[in-house]
Parts: sequence; C-alpha cells; structure tokens
Amino acid sequence: MTIRSAANNASHDKDAFGEKRARKSESVYQDLMGRILTGELKSDSAMTEQSLAQEYACSQSTIREALMLLQECGLVIRKGYQGTFVTDPSLAEATLLLRLRINTEVAGLTEAAKTITPAQIAELRDLDRQFLEARRQRDVYACAEIDREFHLQIFRCAGMSALEPLLVRTLVMLQRITLATPRPDYSWTHPKIVQHESILDALEAGDSDAAVSALKSHVFSSVTLLAPQFYGQDTARLRAQHEPDLSPISL
Repeated sequence: MTIRSAANNASHDKDAFGEKRARKSESVYQDLMGRILTGELKSDSAMTEQSLAQEYACSQSTIREALMLLQECGLVIRKGYQGTFVTDPSLAEATLLLRLRINTEVAGLTEAAKTITPAQIAELRDLDRQFLEARRQRDVYACAEIDREFHLQIFRCAGMSALEPLLVRTLVMLQRITLATPRPDYSWTHPKIVQHESILDALEAGDSDAAVSALKSHVFSSVTLLAPQFYGQDTARLRAQHEPDLSPISL
C-alpha cells in the first residue's frame, strides 16, 4: 500500500462534504509532496495552515489532513505554533535509510523471485517504459512516482504486506535526499545508473542472485549520481561499505 492509496482508503465511508475535503487534502498532499521532493520547498521556511489554506483556497482542516500525511511519510515535522517544516535528513540518517532500503528490498526481491509471473514482469516492463519516457521529458516528479511504484510492485510480489509501509516511507525519504538538489544535465542524457531492465531480465531468467546483484547496483549507482554530498561518487566503494550488512535473510 502506497501512502497515496492509504489516503484514498481513508476517504471511504465519509459524507459528501467529507469526501470532497478528503479529495482536496489528497490533491494538496500530492502537490506539496512534489514541491518538497523536487526541492522547491526547503527546511528553512515555515509552512502554516493559514498560509497554505489561502494558497490552495481551501479550509485549514483540509490542509491539516494533508500535512498529517506528509508527516506520516517523514517529509515534514510539525512544531506547533511555529509552523510545519520540511525535514532535513542528516548524514547518519541518509546512511541508515540506504541500508534499510537495501536490506528490505533484497529480502523482498529474494522472495518475489520464487513466485513472480510473466504477467507481473510484463507489468513491470510497462512501468519501466513509463519511467524512461518521464526521464526523456525530464519530469523529476513523474520519474520519482514511477520509480517508487516500480520497486513497490516487485516488493508486493513477495507478499510482505506488513513491511510495505516501512519500505514506502524509506523510498520517499531517500527521494527527498536524492531529488532536492538540481540534477546535472548528463544525469538525464547519459545516466551512469544500472537500469531497471537489468533487474527484470534476471527475474525473467529465474536468476535470483543476479536480480539481487542488479538491484544493489541500481540503488547504489542511483544515489552516488544524485546525492554525492551524502554518498560520495564511488559506487563500488559505497557498495563495499554496505555489503557486510546485506547477507540474505533465510525465510
């Protein structure tokens, strides 16, 4: 379940006014999330319910709901009367988030490889085509949304539903780290990232070890390209630093 779908599910069984407010709060949430992930909203300026209500032409209760969703995924911290601030992850937090993502996804991918179907792989390839088109158009937020859905779709094949909210939050926070800084031009035209296709080819071949290796290479090459201020620029070195923590979990 993504954070977006959680918000949609929460809107069921409301009266007409409640449904309208829920739809508006979801819209505001998505817009604010995009502005945070792409670096438009930063940690040094406060957001207040009153000012956001004026900006989005809605009630403060609608804004409050949207901010609560943002807080649930770790993108903002609310400080009472001071306002709401975008979170600013530290180096230690960035390191732990990366480790958490890799360990969780590796466990999920290992399980998913046992049962994934050709139809599921075809759906993933379609998502990858959408991702490549968004990258061609240099749409940062669309790339983030599609990439997150791609990795979550693989994880869902593992049937680890209790861990999915944890992975959602981890992916969102890592995107907060990697997307807020303007991207160099070559990251769009010639990104030095191991692509989704490598993971899918390994899954289609039934090679779990190759799929796990491709996933690790994909994640590590992505973060060194997009957030060198946290992870450095040496993908091999970063992988070596994390490798002892990445032994498969026997299930």
